[in-house]
Amino acid sequence: MFRGKDVEEINELKRQGLSIRAISRLTGYDRRTVTRYLLKATGKPTYGPRPAPASKLELFKPYLKERLQAGVWNAQVLLRELRERNFDGSYTILTDWLRPQRKEALAVAVRRFETPPGKQAQVDWGHLGSLQQDGTEHQLWGFAITMGYSRRMKALAATDQKLGTLLRMHEAAFMEWGSVPQEILYDRMRTVWTGTDERGEIIWNAVFLDFARYWGFTPRLCRPYRAQTKGKVESGVKYIRRNFLCGLQGREPSSLADLNGELRRWVAEVANKRVHGTTHEQVLVRWDADQFAMQPVNGRASYPYVDEEQRKVARDAYVSWQGSRYSVPWIYAGKEVWVQDRGSAIEVRYGGERIAVHAPAVRQHQVVTQHEHHHGIPLGNKQSGKTLIHIEQNAPIVEHRPLAAYEALSSGGAL
Repeated sequence: MFRGKDVEEINELKRQGLSIRAISRLTGYDRRTVTRYLLKATGKPTYGPRPAPASKLELFKPYLKERLQAGVWNAQVLLRELRERNFDGSYTILTDWLRPQRKEALAVAVRRFETPPGKQAQVDWGHLGSLQQDGTEHQLWGFAITMGYSRRMKALAATDQKLGTLLRMHEAAFMEWGSVPQEILYDRMRTVWTGTDERGEIIWNAVFLDFARYWGFTPRLCRPYRAQTKGKVESGVKYIRRNFLCGLQGREPSSLADLNGELRRWVAEVANKRVHGTTHEQVLVRWDADQFAMQPVNGRASYPYVDEEQRKVARDAYVSWQGSRYSVPWIYAGKEVWVQDRGSAIEVRYGGERIAVHAPAVRQHQVVTQHEHHHGIPLGNKQSGKTLIHIEQNAPIVEHRPLAAYEALSSGGAL
């Protein structure tokens, strides 16, 4: 801050015609400080730095924000899309803008993600332990679907994470609730999606997407860099482990059916009657608003799903299914077939043709064979053995010379 003596000195130096640089050097004040004071003293307006020119990306930022919300964060994909919209800026401009967007997305990871009534449910699987059945140990998985607004939960246990199991558990929740939410959010579980295309769009499992259309809900995946959007799901699975499983100590269920019975009772008597720690309201009180805003089931039948999966027939004309191997006609070796579990039989289809039917294996790692499937299988052309090379070495040719030649050599002569 200037003192009176300094002000007089600066004014005097200026009257003497000294430049701003010279005044700065003599007084020790920065040139910009001297300039601002002199302009202020004369009543002339001061000017700040010129505003930076608008970025070439400015007009495209609304579009980019929409793409980020859709889960597309790949800079190369975004640049390609911008080029199609006549963006002539550089790749660096885009990445410089994306970098703080990523940091901001990570920074808001603790923000609560709230949804209006009936809008969204969230689904995830969680590991619950294991089950010994028929001498074989199976992994136990817990399924939880939780309404975003009320936190009402439906939970079931299973010994696999197959698509058919997932769909049946969805329908169990829909039937119990009598309604379907507008959208359901999933963690990035491979049961429902297979990857992304070159534009970064989600490629859904075709059967699962058809199931979603049948029931009228929109599937969504948790966005990259937005872990907070699946917070309720993770809390729900954690809640099952910490509350339900801990409460089972001393009275272990004897079967999967027994476990699911206990789980249903706990959900009805504990989970859905509690006062939620975030909303500070009872779950069932908020459920009224959820149910009123959801789509009614109206007696709709279950989705017509047949539990089948695609398999590749091995070179020995067997196909693997649930830990066992089943024979198929040898002409289908190396081809892709569809395997269906119809309960009483395992069916194998190629195109629209049923090519094999087997009784289910009674244990894992069993080989189930119908000998007619392999009748006439070609054994292929056998090679006679190792490929060898045969070399015949000829005896050396000896040159015949007269004895006189050797006598000349011994006396120092040449041949």
